[in-house]
Amino acid sequence: MSRERKGDRRPPAAPHPPARPSIAAVMAERAFIVGTLIACGVPARDSADVAQAVVLGAWKAIEAGRYRPDPAANARQVLRRWLRGVAWRQATHYLGSAYVRHEVLHQEPLGLLRHVVGLNLEAQLQARAEMEALLALWQMPFWAREVLALAALGHGGTEIASVLHLHLGTAANRLRRARKLLARMRRRKGSR
Repeated sequence: MSRERKGDRRPPAAPHPPARPSIAAVMAERAFIVGTLIACGVPARDSADVAQAVVLGAWKAIEAGRYRPDPAANARQVLRRWLRGVAWRQATHYLGSAYVRHEVLHQEPLGLLRHVVGLNLEAQLQARAEMEALLALWQMPFWAREVLALAALGHGGTEIASVLHLHLGTAANRLRRARKLLARMRRRKGSR
């Protein structure tokens, strides 16, 4: 006698026996399937292909015995409700797949556009360098950031000293040390 283990799962008891509608009955609902797919967001140009996948998937499920309608209900309405579920699942799989995106192969694809889409390569490289400088600046101690920010705003040594309430020599020393630290951090990031 074998004991039931904790991880074992039993299939749920089906309330009704499997039904086997004909393939003609499934194909008769093709317009309904296409309408459901379009309502789910599938483009009209692709609806015929996805409808074929729905019919094929539904037929495989019927063959496997997974279509179990209530025998007392209207057969066509039950089949339509079930096909709506199959179509909805196929539409979500289709819309989530990578091959839905259309790609146009062209020697110069940006030449097809009427206006400039993004920045040019030089601007992107410059923005990346500026971002690295900002990140290096952010990792510096507060005193260095403070002195460099005042220098970047155009303040001279005497103005920096007066704003920070420091001696002129101390302000100049901090500015020199902060610039060296920033240069060292940028070289370190560039060597990685």
